[in-house]
Amino acid sequence: MEDRLLLAETKLGEIISFHNSLSDVCRRLDEESARLNSKITALEDYTRCNKLKLRNVPESIALPDLSLYVQCLLKHVLPPCPKRELVLDWVRRVPRPKHLPLDSPRDVIVRVHYLHVKNAFLTATRRLDKLSGDYQDVSCERPTIPIFSSSGKAKRISEIQKAVNGIYEEVDRTIPRTNITDPLKTSSAKHSKVFLKYPKDSYCVGDQIKLEVTMYDYLSQRKTYGGDYLRARMSTTDLGAASSGKIEDFRNGTYHVHFLLFWEGRINVTVFMMHPSEGTSALWTYRNNWHGYVDHQGMFEAPNQKHETECGFDLDQSKKLCDYKDKRDEEYFYCKKPDNYSCDSLTHVKSLWRHDKSLFTSSEKSFFNRSHVRTEIPKDFGHIHVSRCNNSISSLIKPCKLGTKLEYPSGYVMEDVWYPKGCSTLTYGALNNLKKCLKRKFIYLFGDSTLRQWLFYFQKHLKTLKPFTLYEDNWSRQLLLLDVKNNLKISWKRHTFPFISSSYQSWKEERTIAREIDLIRGDERTVIVLNIGVHFRSYPIYYFIKRLYNIRRAIERLFLRSPDTKVIIKTENTSPMLTNFETMSDFHASIHYFIMEIVFKNLNAGFVNGWDMTNAFDTNLIHPPETVIRNEVKMLMTYICEPPPDP
Repeated sequence: MEDRLLLAETKLGEIISFHNSLSDVCRRLDEESARLNSKITALEDYTRCNKLKLRNVPESIALPDLSLYVQCLLKHVLPPCPKRELVLDWVRRVPRPKHLPLDSPRDVIVRVHYLHVKNAFLTATRRLDKLSGDYQDVSCERPTIPIFSSSGKAKRISEIQKAVNGIYEEVDRTIPRTNITDPLKTSSAKHSKVFLKYPKDSYCVGDQIKLEVTMYDYLSQRKTYGGDYLRARMSTTDLGAASSGKIEDFRNGTYHVHFLLFWEGRINVTVFMMHPSEGTSALWTYRNNWHGYVDHQGMFEAPNQKHETECGFDLDQSKKLCDYKDKRDEEYFYCKKPDNYSCDSLTHVKSLWRHDKSLFTSSEKSFFNRSHVRTEIPKDFGHIHVSRCNNSISSLIKPCKLGTKLEYPSGYVMEDVWYPKGCSTLTYGALNNLKKCLKRKFIYLFGDSTLRQWLFYFQKHLKTLKPFTLYEDNWSRQLLLLDVKNNLKISWKRHTFPFISSSYQSWKEERTIAREIDLIRGDERTVIVLNIGVHFRSYPIYYFIKRLYNIRRAIERLFLRSPDTKVIIKTENTSPMLTNFETMSDFHASIHYFIMEIVFKNLNAGFVNGWDMTNAFDTNLIHPPETVIRNEVKMLMTYICEPPPDP
């Protein structure tokens, strides 16, 4: 009996062991299945990089003949390309939009099998004014969204993708598509003209004036399309006064510039052509076509060993990768997985601008010669005389409040002091009033080094604030200032990738601003200040749009749980624009500003308009001097503080 019982126990032990082994195998199979499904999804997303959109392909080309037609088109544009490389995965016609006439050809979407063939085709067509022969009416571009899945059915996209695509298309409509390679046919500031619409002998403070700009090329031929990057400013040197002008593009070579006359005196107006429309077209196209302007590296660590590997947003999905995904916000980052390292062992990441990489053709580089950047357009009038009249701007205006819209121009500068439009800033004659406002405040600064300047300004002028050292590994580490006596905390933390720094940054604490906001309880003492921009200029614009959209959603969640929390948003600063135009041109920042206007519309937040202020101050530095920082901080304090008592 005992032998039988022992045998039964042995058999039971074997069964349990076998069951556990099967369970482990099933678990590993489930994990592998999930990993493969993730790879398939990522690969499908990646393949959209190989897609082309062809327009004006005749409807007479039947669907069975489309592949041959497109292959012939590729061979026509790329004669040296071997026939074996002209492989197409599929060709589709998309539905005709309702606003197009019934006789207009439907767009054709093509997935080219080899990425280098697609890139060569795009580059070659950009160098041509137009295609020749049977293809003279055909134009091409890269689709911005995955319109079809590999099965041929319309691919379902998420709400975030829909929002991002909608904003992208709104911006994309403002950018010209040009293939001009002859520099003489590009916009010329010297040959263009600025007129004053409805001129008068004198004006009153508070009046609005309108200028008309007519653009010409170097052959004195009038331009027939818009897209030139213009910037306008009015100033009175004796008063140290200046403000920005708003540009209105009619997309036909004509522009209006709108100014509000804030002060009295003799005013000089200047309109600059920062880049010709042919240059902005190249900047927009190349920015959205690749990720090659920045290299990323990751450091994987294990006991007594380290390994560096390639990281980025757009790695080859056929390789073995570590996926760092935020599925809710659809934010993605990848690193090539080193052998014998877990994906969890990624500890640090760094990035480097690759200014040696460029997609510009030789003719496109000529658009950005120093003589063609920030060039003043001649005007046919002199100074504008402004007097203080009955309709002058009232000086009895209330302090700026949260909930006002982001607008341009948003104010003016006089004698190094910023005066916002339609409201006033608080003035602090003594630091005691400032300290009283900040008492028991928790101020979170999330952004780049331009917001980091604010923290240093507070540290310099409020001696009770003491730095609390968290880490000492690199310049972009998290910073913390504490005033224990007044229960005041001010912190700065970088926004996560893309954040370009040649020194390694800790990966374990990387979070997007949206995720950081989700971790803050919030109350009437809490202030959140944020900005992003300059580090995104080197990447396709949809990264910037998606990040802003997710920040907007996080702010809305914050206001649901804590409507008393104050949120302040700072826009980018103007920059020197001396070199590296592909990645650092202010044209990219102007697009960012436009997107901010769209995304943060009707939000109960305050805006510190660095884009407007730095243009008015005419600093043209990504890190402006303390004069500008003081006025930016002053705007912040106006939003978060009660007016000081009358003396």
